[in-house]
Amino acid sequence: MKAILEWGTYNGLTTLRKAFLLGLRLTEIPPGDFMKRRSEEYFDNYREMSSEFNVVTAHGPYYALTGKSMDSLERSWRAHVRAIQMAERAGAMVYNVHIGGAGPDRETAIHLAAKAVKMMLDATENILITLETTYTPKLLGSPDDIRAIIEIVGDERVGISFQLENDFIREFKVYEDADFHGADQQVTEDFWINLLESNEDLFAGHVSLRFSQVTGLYLRKRIFVKKRTPLGMGYPSLDVLSRALADYIVSRVDYENTQVHLIYTGPPETKYRDTINFYYSVAKEVAEYL
Repeated sequence: MKAILEWGTYNGLTTLRKAFLLGLRLTEIPPGDFMKRRSEEYFDNYREMSSEFNVVTAHGPYYALTGKSMDSLERSWRAHVRAIQMAERAGAMVYNVHIGGAGPDRETAIHLAAKAVKMMLDATENILITLETTYTPKLLGSPDDIRAIIEIVGDERVGISFQLENDFIREFKVYEDADFHGADQQVTEDFWINLLESNEDLFAGHVSLRFSQVTGLYLRKRIFVKKRTPLGMGYPSLDVLSRALADYIVSRVDYENTQVHLIYTGPPETKYRDTINFYYSVAKEVAEYL
């Protein structure tokens, strides 16, 4: 029987041994490795050194799939094509990507994103692509946006990855007033379970869940941005989320056919301690159902 729950965080080549020694079962190639245009040898080495992990995933570079300038977009798309090819070379089963801005015409942006995803699919053989949820309507990345892109692409190798703190900010409209505490008081276990269950048709063969606690601030012209925090110093609350994920994982996932990937995405300074604490928080609640 295969494992139902795999967990871990992002690691460059030099930190793989540390992550493995700490017992992490999943490793994710970070976006910086693709933005630095590492050599093919680097990704060959990553494949060899990560072979002891149960799951290898990759996070694509922070280049938008949408925009106004086609010259800029085509450069971005080419960068993603190379990145996903290197991710597959490194043994990754999943390539996760931020979609980009919605712009003045959301429908056009959705079609541009779909075109980019098709290019990445055509350039690879087996790797899955997950589109990450976002925290503001100014960006593409709501479940509805992702559903529309998947329907255009029409390929089972494309799915959704929930960045859970983004879903918290978006669904409670925290981007409008930055009232994290007030929104956190409204979060229930049912909120998290309903979010996942209502979009479970978008998962591509596995349940992809990412998390980091956050705060937020406004820049000039009232532009809201989130800021990741060490675990225990931000929002949303971990206790409610952990109970909800435990219920969902044990009671609502077809574990004979589906894996859950639990990926911690917080600040690098505390990521190993926080990854273990995040997994422990969920696992101790899972134990109550067993």
